Amino acid sequence: MKETVLHLHLISDSTGETVHQNARAALSQFPNTKITEHIWTLVRTKSHIEIIDKELARHPGVVLYSVMDAQIRAELEKVCRRHSVPSLSILDEVVDLFSRFLGTEVSQRPGAQHKLDDAYFKRMAAVEFAVTHDDGMNMDRLHEAEILLVGVSRTSKTPTSMYLAHRGFRVANYALVPHLPFPEHYLTTNNLFVIGLVSDPRRLVQIRKNRLQHLSDDTNIGYADISKITDEMTTAKRLFHKMGWPVLDVTRRSIEETAAAIIHLYNQWRDKQMDEEK
Repeated sequence: MKETVLHLHLISDSTGETVHQNARAALSQFPNTKITEHIWTLVRTKSHIEIIDKELARHPGVVLYSVMDAQIRAELEKVCRRHSVPSLSILDEVVDLFSRFLGTEVSQRPGAQHKLDDAYFKRMAAVEFAVTHDDGMNMDRLHEAEILLVGVSRTSKTPTSMYLAHRGFRVANYALVPHLPFPEHYLTTNNLFVIGLVSDPRRLVQIRKNRLQHLSDDTNIGYADISKITDEMTTAKRLFHKMGWPVLDVTRRSIEETAAAIIHLYNQWRDKQMDEEK
């Protein structure tokens, strides 16, 4: 199929994170499209719109924006009409829905979605926790975690931990090493949700080979050996079964999909815990 080229202008009165995430989610449905992104952040003045105007003249495409100031929005929409460029304010329908339901006017404060509230500080603390509890570090503080991810090497434990941390969960992860038993004595609380991550050994072979090539390591050949990886996975599954942990196969899942599945399982586990405490 012929590749389509698209100039995508992402315009925000704040960091641009919201509009970028929405664009990425939508564009995942169009794999044969080559995207050239033009990212405009902190757009809050008419002079900034004038710069965008010149860029749209050179590279017309699609405009997605998240701008709350009515005057700046009007100027941007005028520019898009002049260049016959399709544009969409990605938050309008959601904001209008909340406004109608709550019976409250919109604040129209630039970057209001990124205010430093309690949820923000909780996420930052969770990210720090994930960093300091990566790959089995600080297991003596495991009682402070909400979720523990366990799996053999290269089963996406670290990136999944970081993604969950950005969602506000305190997550630790532990890499299973051949011939070293899992340190069960660190599991001192019933308030910890533990989940085992598994993957197809054939997929792990390729991932580990790529890892060795990246590190220019030609000495650790057994790390990417299919028979050894199969043994590692069998041992891991035995541990998960013994401990009664739920198991999630990450072979064909993106990090976002893995995290979503873990959150779903965690919420089910937490609800069950709460019911048992009543």
